[in-house]
Amino acid sequence: MQLRKRCTLQVAWLHFEQRVKVNLTAAFLLTEVLAPLMPPGDASVIHISSTRALQSEPNSEGYGAAKAGLVGLTHAQAASLAGVARVNCVCPGWIDTSGDAASLRPEDHAWHWTGSVGRPEDVAEIVAFLADGARSRFITGQQFVVDGGVSRRMTYPE
Repeated sequence: MQLRKRCTLQVAWLHFEQRVKVNLTAAFLLTEVLAPLMPPGDASVIHISSTRALQSEPNSEGYGAAKAGLVGLTHAQAASLAGVARVNCVCPGWIDTSGDAASLRPEDHAWHWTGSVGRPEDVAEIVAFLADGARSRFITGQQFVVDGGVSRRMTYPE
């Protein structure tokens, strides 16, 4: 029995560690490597987090921790890279990447205050805005939630 618990813990740790490496450590290392190559004052770093940084589901500890870590990394790097790059974070919610709008139900769309599930273009628009120094020169260290208002819903059990 003890061996089973230890193996389960090892698997859980590996799963957690992999999520953190892919979603957080990679973003840190990539920014560190590229920072010396950035044109001072004219660069933009945009981390893609998730609304899972702000809300959780069961059995998503590694992913949630990594995505929340990206929010913290964003404002820490904004301070460290001041004068070199603006650093911001986008937190998408439910974005339909299936390419099959028919797979969504009317109630899926109605769940969102905007009346529709998000599309990849919704995320691309905020990323393009943040990357454009002429339009977003005074924005750094911020997180932008792109979720049709879902994370602001207050729901109670019926």
